[in-house]
Parts: sequence; structure tokens; C-alpha cells
Amino acid sequence: MRTMRNRTMSVLVVATLVWLCGCPLTIDERDDNGNGIGNDNGNGSGNGVGNDHGDADGNGNINDNGGTGGGSHDDGGGGDAGNDDGAGGGESIDITGPDLPGEPGVARVFFSDLISGPSSGGFNEAGAIVTLHGNGFGDQRGGSTVTVGGGQAADYLAWSDTRIAVQIGSDARSGDIVVHTGAGDSNGVPFTVREGHIYCVSVDGDDGGSGTFADPWASLPVAAAAVGPGDIIYAMDGVAAVSEHYAEAALALEIDGTEEAPIALVAFPDATVTVGDPGGLQYGLRVVPPVGVHTSYWVIAGLRLRGRTSALDLGGDGAVGWRVVGNDISCPNGDGPTGCFAASLATHLRFLGNEVHDTGVLGASKQYHAVYFTTDSVHIEVGWNHIHDNNTCRAIQFHSSPLCLPDCGPRDTTGFNQYDLIVHDNLIHGDACDGIVFATVDPSQGPVEAYNNVIYDVGHGPDPPDGAANYAGIYVPGYVNNGPEGTGVVEVYNNTFYDCGARGTSTAGALARDEYSPALLLRLRNNIVVQPDGQPYLSENTRTELITGEHNLWFGDGPGPAALSGNIDADPCFVDLPNRDFRLAEGSPAVDAGIDVGLGWDIIGAGRAAHSATDLGAFER
Repeated sequence: MRTMRNRTMSVLVVATLVWLCGCPLTIDERDDNGNGIGNDNGNGSGNGVGNDHGDADGNGNINDNGGTGGGSHDDGGGGDAGNDDGAGGGESIDITGPDLPGEPGVARVFFSDLISGPSSGGFNEAGAIVTLHGNGFGDQRGGSTVTVGGGQAADYLAWSDTRIAVQIGSDARSGDIVVHTGAGDSNGVPFTVREGHIYCVSVDGDDGGSGTFADPWASLPVAAAAVGPGDIIYAMDGVAAVSEHYAEAALALEIDGTEEAPIALVAFPDATVTVGDPGGLQYGLRVVPPVGVHTSYWVIAGLRLRGRTSALDLGGDGAVGWRVVGNDISCPNGDGPTGCFAASLATHLRFLGNEVHDTGVLGASKQYHAVYFTTDSVHIEVGWNHIHDNNTCRAIQFHSSPLCLPDCGPRDTTGFNQYDLIVHDNLIHGDACDGIVFATVDPSQGPVEAYNNVIYDVGHGPDPPDGAANYAGIYVPGYVNNGPEGTGVVEVYNNTFYDCGARGTSTAGALARDEYSPALLLRLRNNIVVQPDGQPYLSENTRTELITGEHNLWFGDGPGPAALSGNIDADPCFVDLPNRDFRLAEGSPAVDAGIDVGLGWDIIGAGRAAHSATDLGAFER
């Protein structure tokens, strides 16, 4: 059974969250060669390396140690991207927590910002500060404790029901971080105690200092240039980087960490740390694009990221192993063929617990996204994010745009289909076009999945100024820009959809599957789809022969699609629909109506195994 982690917020807060933005280029957005008009997030051409896409051995998939009824998640068949730096291969990402809590109602840890660090040095010489995100910790600590590999944490710097910040201290050992409350012990998340330096940046600091907490630096660019593998930078309250470091960015990074010793830039608990200016520089934090710059294995956590176009832009020559955790991300003046968060040639990337909001100028292009994974980005986990109230066309976009290396057309070595894409436990709402778009994907090489997401109030329009778009909760067009067509199954299960596709065109509906790549299927299981005012479940131009599935609930537009089996045509009885509380009320026909797809937890951490059968939708009653 899959071990689920969930959001860092209560049910009612979850029900008001919003969504990631991304958008595939439609056919009319591509040139005569089938190449995307938008390149690699605005980083310029000539960026990136050729991939051999399929010649490397090993799958390198995100692995959740559990099948979903359609084959296990580590059964990809096509091999890795095979970047020159080895990023496409290697060990797979594992999105499971180690052990399930034994009792219902105990705390759930979803994820942490850091997964390794030293046990000495830094603030009060007590080592790394780790922030845990989850649910059920309790509003106050009281007698609750946290252990790291069995050793008691040295200090507690923040405690709420959904977030804890602890300093690991000298008793910490490599092993699981576990929260111990009166209700029992939480699941564990892994942490490795290792060597490394801990540095500090403070508004009262001096860039001529040593960078310690006793003698802090004053600016983030100085700190980022001075660190090496294994080092952690903590930025204190009020620290801001808003003027140009270089390359049109407030902070540009060019130093590599390693898998065993990543580099981290983290806001001190409860500090407000700003990188970027939405009215000034094009980029907030940026990996610059020169060939040969990888800038891999970084943790960016707890920051307030801003940019005129992109608040965080991962360009370069192939960023590997990034953790982007718990940041506040916004680009209110954004536009153009990129995203407020954009990643090109990125592999083994985790985008967890971020809030992406108020992004995009009114009338932004349909090629501007809130969150955008482009050119050959694979092995991606997107979970527990709050994405809302954006003027972008789409929320989460996967679209591999060719970079024309060495030439545009058949000799291009970039822009191949993406795979090993896991999108889960996100709340997405308030965007003009699509919620989640899997545009250029090939699940035969690694899973492509969306589960435990709540998606509502998307697809309402209006049309972007550069032409009509698609308007769906989840959209799978089947596009291909380079290489063979995608095959296999895109898995969409245990999601809750409401009010998706009010724009009302032939491309509008809760779900959409275009005609391209006819060997690529969309499978729907255990979903709840509620459409007010008779809005369609499937867009008018959806090819129903490319959709399969069972045990979904449909309400608002008559009976569910005839091509699917086991449909339930009934009101799901949400707890409080006007206030967007999509939990299931007592007596809901969605309770115990699903099939086993291997999920351990729902979107807020409730155990799926508590009942005799799985509930439909993102919430387990």
C-alpha cells in the first residue's frame, strides 16, 4: 500500500487553496516543425545538452512502492533520458514515508524541508534546523516531542498543528524523524546526519564577516557564492535580495551540491525572506543558462520568491536533485512563454508545499503558466501545493519544448516526451484555462499520475489574447514535439473536480483527451466529478475511445460517460459546498464506493485503510 503524505493545513484551509499553473502548447502554437514557440523558460537558445532518450539503461522512475491497479510504478519500459551529466538515469525518486502510523488520528508527517544536515554548529551550536510539514501535530507542543534517528531534538523553534521546526542537536542520528504526541507516534521521514557548515545572513550582518550566527553575512549573493556541498544558509527575518545580482536576477546560482551533500538556502523559522522584485528584475532566483552549468542538488525553502516574469527559474544545463519546499511564489506582472516557476532540463525535482498565487498580468499569454516543467524535465514530484487566483492560462503544465540543438527539426536533440511525473495532494483553483496539463508525456517510460488533488473553478475563461485555449480540470492532449508518440496509461484517480470548464467551448469540461498519440490512454478511477449548470464532464472534442476507467461518481450533467464502467450517478453530499469543503458527509454515496488503487492516505492525512473500501475523491471519511 502506498504511504501517503498530505498537506500542511487543516481541512477547511485546504478547501480554500488554489492551484499550480501550466499549459501545453496547442497545435496552433507550434511552428511548422512541430517545435514549441516558447523555448526553455526564456533562458535563450543554445541552452542544454543533447539527450539520447531511451538508450540508457534503468528506469529511474519515481517509485511509491505500490501499484495503482494498472501496473507498478517502477515498471517503465523505455529507459532514461540519458543526459550527458547522467541526470536522466540513476536511482529513482521514492515518494513514500517509511512506516505507517499504527493508530488513526495520530500525527502525520508529509515531508520535511531538509533531508540531511550536521548535528552541530549553527544557531546555538545545535546543528541543522528542520521544518516538518504535516497534520495533527497539535496547536501547541505541550508534552509532545520529536526524535531524529531515535535521539531527542535539541530545541523547538516553531510548533503548530501543521508545521514544526526543530533543531536536531547532538543526540540526532541518521534515521527517521518521528513526532511523538499523546495520540501516538507519527510516521517517520528519513534524515541523514552528515558533515557540513551552517551559515547565517542577517540584516545586521557584514559581508566581510565569517558568515556564522555570531558574525553573519549581510547579503544572500555573498552567501550563495561562498558555500559548497553540504552547507546550509539560514536567512533571518527581513533579509531581502531585490537588486540585480547578475543575469537579470536578484540571486543567480552556479554552484553544485551533491546527492549526499546538497546545498540549502532556508528561511529561519517564521522569518520573512524575500528574493526578487515583481516590478523590477525579470527573475527572482535563477539558475543561469550557460552550457556546462548544472547547479544541482539545492534545497530552497521558506522563501518569499518574486519576479517580473519568473520568481524561480531553473535553466542551466540540467538541474538535478532540487527540493523546492514551502515557498511563497508570485509574479503579478508575469507574461510570455514561461512560468512563475519554470524548470527546463530538470530531473529528480521535488516541488512540495509551495503557495503559488496572484501570478500573471491581466490578459497574459496562454503560454504563461504558474508552474511549468518544460524541455526534457523528468522524474518530477509535485505535491501538497496551494495554487490559486492566478491570471495564467493553466496551473501545472508539463510540455517539452525543443531548444533547437543543434538545429531545429529532425536533428534536434531536445524536446522529447516526459515521464515519471507524479502530481498529488494539491489544491488547485481560480484559473482561466486548465488545472493540470500532461501535454507531452510517455508513461511507457515511467508513470504519469494525478491523485488526491482537489481541482475547482478552473476553465472559466476568458480566452487569452493570443487565441482560444483548452478549459479542463485535467487535460491530456497527447502532443509530441520530438521522438516517438507516447504510449501507455495516464492514471487519474481519487481526485475531486468541481466547476471545471465553465467557458463552455468544445474544449471545455472537467476532463479532456485530444486525438493525438492514439496508443496513449487516460484512465479514470475513484474520482468525483461535479459540474454545476450542466457543464460537461468530458469536453466535446474528447476522444472517448482513448479514455477508460471505473468507479467514478458523476453529478450535474446527467449520467456519467457510457464508455466507463461502474459509474455512480448521484450527489456526493459534500460537507459544505458553498464554502468549498469537499469532505464527504455522512451517508455520501462516495463512501466505500471505490476500488483499491494502493493509496494509504487522503489529501489531509486520513488513512484510506480505515474503512472496508476506499472512498471516492480526494478525501476519506
